[in-house]
Amino acid sequence: MKKKFRGVVALSFVMAVSVGLTACSTTKEEPKKSGNATATTTTPAANVKKGKVSVMVYDRGLIPASEGTYDNNRWTKWIQENAPFEEVKFIVVPRTEAPQKMNMLFAAGEGPDVVANYEDMTPFISKGQALEITDELLAKMPNYKKTLDKYPALQKLTTVNGKRYTVGTVSPVSPNHAAVIRADWLEKLNLPMPKTPEDLLAVAKAFTEKDPDGNGKNDTYGLTLNADSQRVLSHMFGFGNPEKYAVVDGKLTFVWDRIQDWLKFTKQIVDAKVVDPDFLLDKGDKALTDFTNGKIGIFLTGKFSQLNSPTFANFKKANPTAKLDTFDLPATKYGTFEGYINGGPSTVGFINAATKDPDAAARYINWLNDPKVSDYLVNGPEGVYKKRDAEGTVVVVDPAKNKIEYDYATDYSIIRTFDFNLGSAISPLANEYYNSYLKSSDPVLQEFGDLYYKMAQVVNKPEAIDPRKWQQTLPALASDTLLKKTNGTKAVDDFLLKALAQPNLTAEKAVADAKELWKKAGGEDVDAFYNDYYQKNKDKMLSAEDFKQLKLTPELLPSAKKNSKIK
Repeated sequence: MKKKFRGVVALSFVMAVSVGLTACSTTKEEPKKSGNATATTTTPAANVKKGKVSVMVYDRGLIPASEGTYDNNRWTKWIQENAPFEEVKFIVVPRTEAPQKMNMLFAAGEGPDVVANYEDMTPFISKGQALEITDELLAKMPNYKKTLDKYPALQKLTTVNGKRYTVGTVSPVSPNHAAVIRADWLEKLNLPMPKTPEDLLAVAKAFTEKDPDGNGKNDTYGLTLNADSQRVLSHMFGFGNPEKYAVVDGKLTFVWDRIQDWLKFTKQIVDAKVVDPDFLLDKGDKALTDFTNGKIGIFLTGKFSQLNSPTFANFKKANPTAKLDTFDLPATKYGTFEGYINGGPSTVGFINAATKDPDAAARYINWLNDPKVSDYLVNGPEGVYKKRDAEGTVVVVDPAKNKIEYDYATDYSIIRTFDFNLGSAISPLANEYYNSYLKSSDPVLQEFGDLYYKMAQVVNKPEAIDPRKWQQTLPALASDTLLKKTNGTKAVDDFLLKALAQPNLTAEKAVADAKELWKKAGGEDVDAFYNDYYQKNKDKMLSAEDFKQLKLTPELLPSAKKNSKIK
């Protein structure tokens, strides 16, 4: 049974929704100064300095020069003063090159003690670079263990073959990838919201051919088909990336039939000339620019999730009278699916197997999971960057100040706790996204709040399944099997991508050729290993049911509802 988001803090535990946007404020002790940051003493143990630890942090290129560097700024200084260590050293990894940089660091024996990231961790487990978190080591992380004990889904996610190698967290289900559509174009052309794949193609054709912007020029496209959009469409047919598996007739199967239908449909889109013909060269920026400039009708993207209200603001600046809406991905014969979904149980890090002090690494993870520490690193000092209003919604105090001092700091709290009561029923304030926007005095943010509210409604439907999520519990592969999978996956993906732009190559022939590439790389051995593992461990692996239990019906708070245009 789905629950409702509640806005009354006294009746719910406080849970952050995403990195750097929403979390709670807890009762704090008297703040004190720490370098350029206002610090709060978190627990008596925080003052006991013992040992050293190195920690990974992303470089997203967002930090202003006035703030310093990603390894030396107001937030790292607060950590240095408050963490129970003689030294916390930050190993900076470029976000756009994270897997390559991490591989180089670990190969050189320079990997950080604690890795906090959003990358695929199975290669590091396969290579023996992730430390097993034994019961003895877990006992030294009581804050984290409370969360782990509370959520069986997190236990499943972080345990493979009976062993733990990763640390994780649980957060409320919220939008990531979404289908965003020009509602004003639908109205102008008297078109219904697409509900089937055929509808989607028909609307895209109309947006391309019937001059929806009314400028008398043939300069619009129906939808985007960059890498993000291809992933959304693959989800429509029930498979994710990079794992193209699904449970079919009780077996874990590489879903060639779904891939073929996806390819056939996507080639229809290309052949209908409703997408930019240079889509293969687009890494994402061109699609975003074209959509922002009002030249694309359907945007299949992750650019509106979490902190991407600036994307909406830029769109509205270029298209002040335009209206956006969202919709469920059309159902196919394989079922009803959605794009990537944020939230639920997620792996967020691991301990380097080569660390000289496993206890120190465990203590750092435990410290990050202290509710007061998580609160500070997500929200900052009380009232400086965020505050709670009378309904319990987190609101930004000064956007200009945040842009300089706060927005770059999201990744210091990748490993954290969302459950600040640790014992109450799940009732997170995920509604702070849309409610906080709707409470703004800015009409553009209010409009974005309505759009985000609708996206939250889509992903929190019980039947909305992200076909990628459950695959997080697939086991790590031995090095020889991993090599077969890596080579085979690259060969298949590269071939299928090229097949999209070859009008004379049928989907049937393309998939037949891709199968041979997979077989030649040894992919059938990977298939056999995964299915054998599934047969032996299916009761211990994540399922769609695990995510249904974490879904909550979005709810507008009274003051937000006053500004909502949704009837």
